[in-house]
Amino acid sequence: MNRRDWIAGVSTGMALAPTMVFGQGPSTKVIPTRTALAQVGLERHWFNAVPLSRGSSRVAAMNLAGKYLFAQTTDGLIACYDAESGKRYWTHDLHALTLKPSNISINETMAVATVGQKIVGIDLATGAQVWQSKLEDLCTGGTAVNSFIAIAALANGKVQVFNVKAPGVDNCGDQHNALTCPKLKPSVGSYIYAWKAAKSITAKPLLTEKLMGFASQDGKFYMASLGQRKIVHRVATKGPIRGNMGLYGKSQVIVGSDDQKIYSINLFEPEDNDTNWILPTKSPVDHAVLVAGDDAYTVSKDGTFHAIDAKSGTMKWEMPIGESKLLAITPTRLYGITEDGAIAVVNRADGQITVTPEQSFHSFGLDFRNYSARMNNDTNDRLYMATEDGILLCLRELGKTSPTPLRDPKLPGFAMTPSEIEKLNNPEEAKGSAAAPNAEKGTKNVSAETLDAGKNDLPNN
Repeated sequence: MNRRDWIAGVSTGMALAPTMVFGQGPSTKVIPTRTALAQVGLERHWFNAVPLSRGSSRVAAMNLAGKYLFAQTTDGLIACYDAESGKRYWTHDLHALTLKPSNISINETMAVATVGQKIVGIDLATGAQVWQSKLEDLCTGGTAVNSFIAIAALANGKVQVFNVKAPGVDNCGDQHNALTCPKLKPSVGSYIYAWKAAKSITAKPLLTEKLMGFASQDGKFYMASLGQRKIVHRVATKGPIRGNMGLYGKSQVIVGSDDQKIYSINLFEPEDNDTNWILPTKSPVDHAVLVAGDDAYTVSKDGTFHAIDAKSGTMKWEMPIGESKLLAITPTRLYGITEDGAIAVVNRADGQITVTPEQSFHSFGLDFRNYSARMNNDTNDRLYMATEDGILLCLRELGKTSPTPLRDPKLPGFAMTPSEIEKLNNPEEAKGSAAAPNAEKGTKNVSAETLDAGKNDLPNN
């Protein structure tokens, strides 16, 4: 992003600093000093190194999953860290080149990653490979995993589903095998079925124990029941959905669309006017939606940053920011970074810039140009960045020794049904009841081509 675009959003009338090129400022420092960070309200939490196995290898992506931070390199190496301490747990080499890795997702025992046209299950404790399967196309939307299935959202519009629950039986004699015998469960890592949207999926899918949600560049958001294995809701916009969805409250999904609107959709009541809303914008919305408390944030294609009341769907404030990335949301501030590596600090309440990129770079000496891997944190208030050559850095607000989650930890799990909440609140009564997900039905080995999609599901190929 251009620093002038940040300044254009300041409505307090502060004097503008003389126009300068960032390269004319202080020399780049790989690890910022404590004094410089304190000027913008930050301090170093930890730093570590990402191992690079080959001379041309570079850090390509990072993402948080639970308490773990994953860093991925261009030659397929995955490094797993404790997100709070920076301790590296393990590395795993996928032995494949990739320029844009998809996110890594986890359940209680497994991490799921993709590279090229393969999907891999990795033991979360040791980093050892558990299973591997083939994808039909590149994973452009990312992965998700629960206790019994893993999914990958692909460039061809499919969401492929794989079994991860428990080893099954690969055959039952000379006459039957796992692909044709309906009585058998698939083995771990087996492909079991897929949904098919009309166009590519670039938004990360949503997965709980009972349902799946995904959005496509065909302009639709879909919610599928895992137990019934059918699409139960399909909400259409008038433009492609490109960025990740934001999750608000108990069951609201917030998506931006190329039709210059932002939509809030109740997973269980998609036509409920009391909870659902549509907010027009002046430009297509192609960025991810991040939700913190009752606030939602996103960037439209014209470089305008939007702060939205997630409950009512009203605009709290707007600010032009150009090419930029939102690194973290704290209880009172937003920390962003310009395209050329300068930090900006914005007041969450009114959108006023408290530290401009010029101030952080020229006055305080903060230069993050080398930190090309920049993660927008949708989980808590930590700032994570990495240099291409493997320096991994975590920053925090001054004195914040414990992370502040963006979602209220007192809320039940997102998209939990009333019966699941009841079982959570009364575990003794739930012991004698049936298991929540119908895992056997949910992992029945049926290919996408044979799935009955005519009435309830997405179109076939």
